[in-house]
Amino acid sequence: MMICDIDGTLVLKGGKPMPMTRRALEYCHEKGILLGLGTGRPVDKRTIDKFKSWDMDFEPDVIIGVNGCEAWNRFERKRERYDLLPKEEVAKILDFMWDLDVNVCVFEDGYDKVLARRRDWMIEESMNRNGSNVEFVDKERFCKYDVVKLEFHYEEDKYEDLIMDLVNKHRSDNYVWTKSFTGTLEFMKPGVDKGVTLERVCRKLEIPLNKVIACGDMDNDIAMMQKAGIGICLANGSDTAKVAADYVTEKDVSHDGLGEFLFEHIFID
Repeated sequence: MMICDIDGTLVLKGGKPMPMTRRALEYCHEKGILLGLGTGRPVDKRTIDKFKSWDMDFEPDVIIGVNGCEAWNRFERKRERYDLLPKEEVAKILDFMWDLDVNVCVFEDGYDKVLARRRDWMIEESMNRNGSNVEFVDKERFCKYDVVKLEFHYEEDKYEDLIMDLVNKHRSDNYVWTKSFTGTLEFMKPGVDKGVTLERVCRKLEIPLNKVIACGDMDNDIAMMQKAGIGICLANGSDTAKVAADYVTEKDVSHDGLGEFLFEHIFID
Protein backbone atom coordinates (compact mmCIF):
# COMPACT_ATOMS: atom_id res chain seq x y z
CA MET A 1 0.00 0.00 0.00
CA MET A 2 1.04 3.58 -0.58
CA ILE A 3 -0.65 6.14 1.68
CA CYS A 4 -0.22 9.87 1.20
CA ASP A 5 -1.08 13.09 2.91
CA ILE A 6 -2.98 15.41 0.57
CA ASP A 7 -2.12 19.09 1.03
CA GLY A 8 1.58 19.78 0.63
CA THR A 9 2.31 16.20 -0.45
CA LEU A 10 0.11 15.20 -3.38
CA VAL A 11 -1.06 18.72 -4.23
CA LEU A 12 -0.75 22.35 -3.37
CA LYS A 13 -3.73 23.11 -1.15
CA GLY A 14 -6.83 23.20 -3.35
CA GLY A 15 -4.95 22.09 -6.48
CA LYS A 16 -4.57 18.90 -8.49
CA PRO A 17 -1.59 16.52 -8.71
CA MET A 18 1.13 17.43 -11.16
CA PRO A 19 1.79 15.01 -14.06
CA MET A 20 4.34 12.64 -12.47
CA THR A 21 2.53 12.52 -9.15
CA ARG A 22 -0.72 11.79 -10.95
CA ARG A 23 1.02 9.06 -12.92
CA ALA A 24 2.37 7.57 -9.68
CA LEU A 25 -1.17 7.24 -8.32
CA GLU A 26 -2.34 5.65 -11.56
CA TYR A 27 0.68 3.32 -11.52
CA CYS A 28 -0.23 2.04 -8.05
CA HIS A 29 -3.83 1.47 -9.11
CA GLU A 30 -2.76 -0.39 -12.25
CA LYS A 31 -0.25 -2.58 -10.36
CA GLY A 32 -2.72 -3.54 -7.63
CA ILE A 33 -0.95 -1.51 -4.95
CA LEU A 34 -3.57 -0.24 -2.54
CA LEU A 35 -3.84 3.54 -2.42
CA GLY A 36 -4.54 5.41 0.79
CA LEU A 37 -5.04 9.00 1.85
CA GLY A 38 -3.75 9.94 5.31
CA THR A 39 -5.08 13.40 6.01
CA GLY A 40 -6.18 15.93 8.58
CA ARG A 41 -9.42 16.23 6.62
CA PRO A 42 -12.51 14.38 7.84
CA VAL A 43 -13.77 11.26 6.11
CA ASP A 44 -16.85 12.12 4.07
CA LYS A 45 -18.01 11.95 0.46
CA ARG A 46 -15.63 14.76 -0.52
CA THR A 47 -12.58 12.84 0.67
CA ILE A 48 -13.83 9.53 -0.70
CA ASP A 49 -14.29 11.23 -4.10
CA LYS A 50 -10.94 13.03 -3.96
CA PHE A 51 -9.35 11.06 -6.81
CA LYS A 52 -12.49 11.49 -8.91
CA SER A 53 -12.27 15.25 -8.36
CA TRP A 54 -8.81 14.95 -9.94
CA ASP A 55 -10.39 13.23 -12.98
CA MET A 56 -9.34 9.71 -12.03
CA ASP A 57 -11.80 6.87 -12.36
CA PHE A 58 -11.08 5.14 -9.03
CA GLU A 59 -11.48 5.71 -5.29
CA PRO A 60 -8.93 5.51 -2.50
CA ASP A 61 -8.76 2.01 -1.05
CA VAL A 62 -8.15 3.44 2.44
CA ILE A 63 -8.63 6.79 4.12
CA ILE A 64 -7.16 7.80 7.46
CA GLY A 65 -8.92 11.03 8.39
CA VAL A 66 -8.67 13.75 11.03
CA ASN A 67 -5.04 12.80 11.78
CA GLY A 68 -6.03 9.26 12.73
CA CYS A 69 -9.35 9.84 14.51
CA GLU A 70 -11.29 8.38 11.57
CA ALA A 71 -10.77 5.51 9.15
CA TRP A 72 -12.58 4.15 6.09
CA ASN A 73 -11.89 1.51 3.46
CA ARG A 74 -13.67 0.82 0.19
CA PHE A 75 -14.25 -2.85 1.07
CA GLU A 76 -16.45 -2.17 4.13
CA ARG A 77 -17.50 1.39 3.20
CA LYS A 78 -18.13 2.55 6.74
CA ARG A 79 -16.49 5.32 8.73
CA GLU A 80 -14.99 4.40 12.09
CA ARG A 81 -14.12 6.94 14.77
CA TYR A 82 -11.58 6.55 17.54
CA ASP A 83 -10.85 8.27 20.86
CA LEU A 84 -12.64 11.59 20.67
CA LEU A 85 -11.31 14.57 22.64
CA PRO A 86 -13.65 14.98 25.64
CA LYS A 87 -15.68 18.17 25.77
CA GLU A 88 -14.18 18.95 29.20
CA GLU A 89 -10.72 19.10 27.61
CA VAL A 90 -12.07 21.24 24.77
CA ALA A 91 -13.22 23.75 27.37
CA LYS A 92 -9.81 23.78 29.10
CA ILE A 93 -7.96 24.40 25.84
CA LEU A 94 -10.34 27.15 24.81
CA ASP A 95 -9.87 28.82 28.20
CA PHE A 96 -6.20 29.57 27.49
CA MET A 97 -6.49 30.11 23.71
CA TRP A 98 -9.71 32.10 23.38
CA ASP A 99 -8.36 35.57 24.22
CA LEU A 100 -5.90 35.38 21.31
CA ASP A 101 -6.91 36.58 17.87
CA VAL A 102 -7.30 33.01 16.59
CA ASN A 103 -10.07 31.21 14.79
CA VAL A 104 -11.47 27.91 16.07
CA CYS A 105 -12.80 25.05 13.94
CA VAL A 106 -14.48 21.74 14.77
CA PHE A 107 -15.72 19.07 12.34
CA GLU A 108 -18.89 17.70 13.92
CA ASP A 109 -19.87 15.70 10.84
CA GLY A 110 -17.20 16.00 8.18
CA TYR A 111 -17.63 19.07 6.01
CA ASP A 112 -21.40 18.73 6.32
CA LYS A 113 -21.36 20.29 9.78
CA VAL A 114 -18.41 22.51 10.65
CA LEU A 115 -18.33 24.86 13.64
CA ALA A 116 -16.16 27.98 13.48
CA ARG A 117 -15.62 31.08 15.56
CA ARG A 118 -15.60 33.43 12.59
CA ARG A 119 -14.85 33.65 8.89
CA ASP A 120 -11.21 33.69 7.88
CA TRP A 121 -9.45 32.86 4.63
CA MET A 122 -9.14 29.17 5.53
CA ILE A 123 -12.85 28.89 6.33
CA GLU A 124 -13.71 30.79 3.15
CA GLU A 125 -11.49 28.48 1.10
CA SER A 126 -13.05 25.43 2.71
CA MET A 127 -16.55 26.69 2.01
CA ASN A 128 -15.69 27.38 -1.62
CA ARG A 129 -13.55 24.30 -2.23
CA ASN A 130 -15.39 21.67 -0.17
CA GLY A 131 -18.89 23.10 -0.02
CA SER A 132 -18.54 23.11 3.77
CA ASN A 133 -21.66 23.81 5.79
CA VAL A 134 -20.28 26.16 8.46
CA GLU A 135 -22.06 27.43 11.57
CA PHE A 136 -20.47 30.34 13.42
CA VAL A 137 -20.81 29.78 17.15
CA ASP A 138 -19.70 31.03 20.57
CA LYS A 139 -17.26 29.44 22.98
CA GLU A 140 -19.89 27.44 24.86
CA ARG A 141 -21.16 25.74 21.71
CA PHE A 142 -17.71 24.31 20.95
CA CYS A 143 -17.80 22.57 24.33
CA LYS A 144 -21.17 20.85 23.88
CA TYR A 145 -19.88 17.49 22.54
CA ASP A 146 -16.70 15.42 22.40
CA VAL A 147 -14.82 16.19 19.17
CA VAL A 148 -12.43 14.46 16.77
CA LYS A 149 -10.09 17.44 16.98
CA LEU A 150 -10.00 21.09 18.02
CA GLU A 151 -8.36 23.19 15.30
CA PHE A 152 -6.96 26.72 15.53
CA HIS A 153 -6.06 29.06 12.66
CA TYR A 154 -3.75 32.02 13.23
CA GLU A 155 -1.29 34.39 11.62
CA GLU A 156 1.95 32.48 12.01
CA ASP A 157 4.26 35.49 11.78
CA LYS A 158 2.27 37.31 14.45
CA TYR A 159 1.33 34.58 16.90
CA GLU A 160 3.65 31.58 16.49
CA ASP A 161 5.95 32.30 19.44
CA LEU A 162 3.12 33.38 21.72
CA ILE A 163 1.01 30.32 20.92
CA MET A 164 3.90 27.88 21.35
CA ASP A 165 4.66 29.49 24.71
CA LEU A 166 1.03 29.12 25.80
CA VAL A 167 0.83 25.52 24.63
CA ASN A 168 4.01 24.59 26.47
CA LYS A 169 2.76 26.27 29.65
CA HIS A 170 -0.49 24.29 29.46
CA ARG A 171 0.85 20.82 28.72
CA SER A 172 -1.47 18.02 29.78
CA ASP A 173 -1.63 14.24 29.74
CA ASN A 174 -5.22 14.60 28.50
CA TYR A 175 -4.48 16.07 25.06
CA VAL A 176 -1.76 16.32 22.44
CA TRP A 177 -1.23 18.87 19.70
CA THR A 178 0.23 18.84 16.22
CA LYS A 179 0.82 21.27 13.36
CA SER A 180 -0.80 20.19 10.13
CA PHE A 181 -0.39 23.31 7.98
CA THR A 182 1.14 26.76 8.21
CA GLY A 183 -0.71 28.68 10.92
CA THR A 184 -2.78 25.65 11.94
CA LEU A 185 -2.62 23.94 15.34
CA GLU A 186 -4.72 20.88 16.17
CA PHE A 187 -5.49 19.31 19.56
CA MET A 188 -6.56 15.68 19.91
CA LYS A 189 -6.84 12.97 22.51
CA PRO A 190 -3.48 11.29 23.30
CA GLY A 191 -2.72 7.99 21.62
CA VAL A 192 -4.35 8.87 18.31
CA ASP A 193 -2.31 9.74 15.25
CA LYS A 194 -1.97 8.68 11.63
CA GLY A 195 0.55 6.00 12.61
CA VAL A 196 -1.68 4.30 15.19
CA THR A 197 -4.57 4.19 12.74
CA LEU A 198 -2.29 2.98 9.93
CA GLU A 199 -1.52 0.01 12.17
CA ARG A 200 -5.25 -0.60 12.72
CA VAL A 201 -5.96 -0.44 8.99
CA CYS A 202 -3.08 -2.71 8.06
CA ARG A 203 -4.08 -5.26 10.70
CA LYS A 204 -7.64 -5.32 9.39
CA LEU A 205 -6.57 -5.62 5.74
CA GLU A 206 -3.69 -8.01 6.54
CA ILE A 207 -1.05 -5.74 5.05
CA PRO A 208 2.45 -5.94 6.60
CA LEU A 209 3.60 -2.49 7.69
CA ASN A 210 6.95 -3.10 5.99
CA LYS A 211 5.05 -3.26 2.71
CA VAL A 212 3.68 0.26 3.14
CA ILE A 213 5.05 3.51 1.69
CA ALA A 214 3.86 6.58 3.61
CA CYS A 215 4.32 10.07 2.18
CA GLY A 216 3.86 13.39 3.96
CA ASP A 217 5.20 16.84 4.66
CA MET A 218 4.22 18.02 8.14
CA ASP A 219 4.51 16.99 11.78
CA ASN A 220 1.15 15.23 11.76
CA ASP A 221 2.58 12.84 9.13
CA ILE A 222 5.58 11.77 11.22
CA ALA A 223 3.98 8.81 13.02
CA MET A 224 2.60 7.46 9.73
CA MET A 225 5.99 7.75 8.01
CA GLN A 226 7.75 6.07 10.93
CA LYS A 227 5.32 3.12 11.10
CA ALA A 228 5.58 2.40 7.38
CA GLY A 229 8.34 0.40 5.76
CA ILE A 230 9.33 3.51 3.80
CA GLY A 231 8.62 7.09 4.84
CA ILE A 232 9.00 9.87 2.28
CA CYS A 233 8.87 13.59 3.13
CA LEU A 234 8.50 16.34 0.55
CA ALA A 235 11.23 18.95 0.15
CA ASN A 236 8.72 21.57 1.33
CA GLY A 237 8.11 19.64 4.56
CA SER A 238 8.81 20.72 8.12
CA ASP A 239 12.29 20.18 9.51
CA THR A 240 11.04 17.61 12.02
CA ALA A 241 9.17 15.66 9.34
CA LYS A 242 12.30 15.56 7.17
CA VAL A 243 14.38 14.18 10.03
CA ALA A 244 11.77 11.48 10.72
CA ALA A 245 11.52 10.30 7.09
CA ASP A 246 13.66 7.70 5.37
CA TYR A 247 13.85 9.89 2.27
CA VAL A 248 13.33 13.54 1.41
CA THR A 249 12.40 14.40 -2.18
CA GLU A 250 14.71 16.59 -4.22
CA LYS A 251 11.83 18.80 -5.39
CA ASP A 252 8.86 20.27 -3.58
CA VAL A 253 5.16 19.61 -4.18
CA SER A 254 4.84 22.52 -6.62
CA HIS A 255 7.55 20.97 -8.81
CA ASP A 256 6.14 17.40 -8.90
CA GLY A 257 8.48 16.30 -6.12
CA LEU A 258 6.72 13.12 -5.03
CA GLY A 259 6.04 11.71 -8.49
CA GLU A 260 9.56 12.30 -9.74
CA PHE A 261 11.08 10.77 -6.60
CA LEU A 262 8.89 7.66 -6.76
CA PHE A 263 9.73 6.90 -10.38
CA GLU A 264 13.42 7.60 -9.91
CA HIS A 265 13.94 5.68 -6.64
CA ILE A 266 10.99 3.43 -5.72
CA PHE A 267 8.98 2.27 -8.74
CA ILE A 268 11.72 0.36 -10.48
CA ASP A 269 10.34 -2.52 -12.55
